Amino acid sequence: MLQVNNISLAYGARLVLDNVSFTVAPGEKAGLIGVNGAGKSSLLKIVAGYQEADSGTIMLPRTFGYLSQDVAHETSVAEGTTVRDYIFNSTGLDTAIASYEILTNKMADAANADHLPTLLEHFEQAQDALDRLGYYDADARSEQLIAGLNLGGVTLDRQVHTLSGGQKTKLTLVRLLFQAPDLLLLDEPTNFLDVEATGWLMDFLDRYKGALLIISHDLDLLDHSINKVLRLNEFTHKLEEYKGNYTSYITLAGDALALMERTKTQQEREIARLRKTSEKLRGYGATRVSQRIAVDKRIATLETSKPNLPQNSRRIKIDFPMRQQSSQLVVRAEKLTKRYGSKEIFRNSSFQIERGQRLVIVGLNGAGKTTLLRTLLGITELNAGTVTLSDRVRLGYYAQENEGLDYENTLLGEATAVLPEDPKRVRSILGRFLFSGSRVFQEVGTLSCRAALSARPWVTTTGRSSQ
Repeated sequence: MLQVNNISLAYGARLVLDNVSFTVAPGEKAGLIGVNGAGKSSLLKIVAGYQEADSGTIMLPRTFGYLSQDVAHETSVAEGTTVRDYIFNSTGLDTAIASYEILTNKMADAANADHLPTLLEHFEQAQDALDRLGYYDADARSEQLIAGLNLGGVTLDRQVHTLSGGQKTKLTLVRLLFQAPDLLLLDEPTNFLDVEATGWLMDFLDRYKGALLIISHDLDLLDHSINKVLRLNEFTHKLEEYKGNYTSYITLAGDALALMERTKTQQEREIARLRKTSEKLRGYGATRVSQRIAVDKRIATLETSKPNLPQNSRRIKIDFPMRQQSSQLVVRAEKLTKRYGSKEIFRNSSFQIERGQRLVIVGLNGAGKTTLLRTLLGITELNAGTVTLSDRVRLGYYAQENEGLDYENTLLGEATAVLPEDPKRVRSILGRFLFSGSRVFQEVGTLSCRAALSARPWVTTTGRSSQ
């Protein structure tokens, strides 16, 4: 069982978590919800041991696994590691296989019969370890998980460093699900999943026998895969617990709010009536003083017992103002070709984008979507073809893996580096993303993903032609 006791956390003067306590029982599946910046990811990191709390204790089950929202930044894989090795490493199966192979070779080369009994004993222990870790169906289980998460074109022998950012994130989830720990801690696991893979994950988590604590903005997943909601209140910094799935939470929270509103309305009406009575009694002078005092006490009691309605959450405000209108044709791409060695990503691709259009690039993970976008920006070099940006075109780029961000810099420092000449606008942009006051001095690495969007508001490029 996961037991969280009196966890508190503050960043400077800003309180994030205030004596947060909860449990997740074996087999229980809890969804952690709250507005952006409420502290959900920080709480999950504290539970997983990746961040220290100011106070409080955590009791974890025997095994647990954690998927970060920022997997690409926080996960490093050694050069030459295969997909199989990366997955098997989650349970120690790779080490057990290596030990078994070493002992097999030693037994084949054993010339001294005196050492053979010891080798046989170690060999049996190595076989037992393989059995315990599920060696004989490990490849099949891995391939099933890879297929379920739509990791097309990824084989167990492929090198991890050759995968795209989205594929690496999916592979990290595969590795975690292969581990099958007593407790899964998942922070936005569907960020890089398509609809089909998300549906598969919902079914997997629904059948999962272990406990689950998940952060997600996917309401279908929260309806399908959880039986308890834990809501972090951004105003009180405390945790509220609701039984059932997300729809049940909405109903319960809505009913509670409706009851509070009705109670407050009824009490305000009664207060208004009693005040009229008090004024009327005042007109009788000393003869009705005791009655008037009793009515006034009743008014004071009702005033203090009126329910305080919850504050409305602030919302992020995003717009993309056009300072200067570009020409009608914004981007022209002609016969674009990109290869990595013998692997062709795209060939002779041509298209154009006109002012006012909204386009989306779709495709499986690893198909080359990010590569195409980076070639348009001139970040990745083309093998052939040209990209032409019209005059007065300004580009804004939000990278999938947040590359270019200094995670040890403050949010204000990172944003100011983009717009050093306009500090007022920097503060305005950060405010739109709900970063104001002392929050702008937090390190980028302590913030959720919206920090990346606010910290790099513009990567400015004007009209150019590249080949």
